[in-house]
Amino acid sequence: MPNRRASDQSRQNYHNIEKNAELALAVFNTYYRAHNHSGKLYEEFPDFFLIKPDVLADREIATRPSEQLLLTDCISRAQARNGYVGVSKHRNPKLGYYWLELSVAPFMLCDTVTPDNRGEFFYILTKFIEFTKQHPKMYGDVTADIASDKDVALMFNEINTMAKCLNETLDIYPEKMLVSFNPKWPISQVKKLLLSLKNNDQDWCELFFEHLIYVMGKKPRG
Repeated sequence: MPNRRASDQSRQNYHNIEKNAELALAVFNTYYRAHNHSGKLYEEFPDFFLIKPDVLADREIATRPSEQLLLTDCISRAQARNGYVGVSKHRNPKLGYYWLELSVAPFMLCDTVTPDNRGEFFYILTKFIEFTKQHPKMYGDVTADIASDKDVALMFNEINTMAKCLNETLDIYPEKMLVSFNPKWPISQVKKLLLSLKNNDQDWCELFFEHLIYVMGKKPRG
């Protein structure tokens, strides 16, 4: 039990963006400078945490130029949106080593959808779906056929399942730190949403894109 409490406290420290600078730098130096991809350090920090980009800015952390370029790009994009650098931890169970994937938070609809931010994208998609249900005159109610069309119902179920992947992270960080979208859904935001949906690598997403286009095309007038 004491070890469990210590582990929980350690994870809380990583999740505290006001106090996790030294912890984050230790992780980055171990991974990008020492190139150590295993050990106790990796067991102690959570699968995902956010850090302020200024913690990493103006530091030559990575010894490999390609990795330093990746870091610099991620830092600059996070600073541009007054956001954060997201760190996702992954493990290869057969080989026993860890690797990190970086992202920029909050997620915006202009961002490329990846395995590490799909939860954010589908969470935003559920917000748009709810908006159309509450304001059908603007874009049509995309939920209107859910009871009569089995394929549509299955796609809604998949969307909700993917969005729920973000629930655990929302217990740690507020929504505004993870996603950014205009809740009034102007057409510019909807176009970005449709483009992200169409470019998603899951086949059913293109079908849902077509469903949205169909609903918008026959929305109530006036």
